Amino acid sequence: MIFERQIAFWGEEKQELLKKASVFVAGIGGLGCLLSEILVRSGVGRVYICDKGIVDEPDLNRQFFYTQKDIGKKKIDVAAEWLTKIHAYTEIIPLSDDIMKDDFSLPGDINGVSDCLDNFESRFSLWDRVKQGSFYIHAGVEEFFGQVLTLIKGTSPELSDIFANYDNRKRTIPVSANCASTISALASTELINNLFGEPKLLNTLLIIDLSDFTFDKVSLSVQRP
Repeated sequence: MIFERQIAFWGEEKQELLKKASVFVAGIGGLGCLLSEILVRSGVGRVYICDKGIVDEPDLNRQFFYTQKDIGKKKIDVAAEWLTKIHAYTEIIPLSDDIMKDDFSLPGDINGVSDCLDNFESRFSLWDRVKQGSFYIHAGVEEFFGQVLTLIKGTSPELSDIFANYDNRKRTIPVSANCASTISALASTELINNLFGEPKLLNTLLIIDLSDFTFDKVSLSVQRP
């Protein structure tokens, strides 16, 4: 059985929670590729993947779904083809929607959202569309540094308040495969924790410095009206 070893790890009850779960993954790049594959290999029942990008040569250093033969293709098409080949226990729903458009809306059946985006304007737009009570996993990476965070819409601080001083310069973000994949694996672990109802980073920013393997946690204050 595909899931035999993880059932031995966390049990049949939690595996059933994954089977019934539905998750939206925003961005199928350096973070989203590995994260969405981990969700599929873990047995999450339905995974929406959303990206409007085209495979470009600089993507190939860290975005695991794509090869030179895919340059010029829609990321979402290549990603969906790969994920559906893994097994038939996860329904993959590819979306090429633009998260920044006014008419964008999230699927109504999802338990939560994984933010694997590479800019804060898109992240803020995505956060605004999350329904009350749903979880939002934020992940980011640059050079040796990364961050992972769980927020619950309606009770957690606003994403735009947490990252009010974000860097909005138009620039090439320095990133490598080893750093992106490490942060992605950590984010997928926290996403699965949320599906189990056991988040470990709720309103807590995990800051990772892979240059010396330092991990720090910063608790975020929750302002009540």
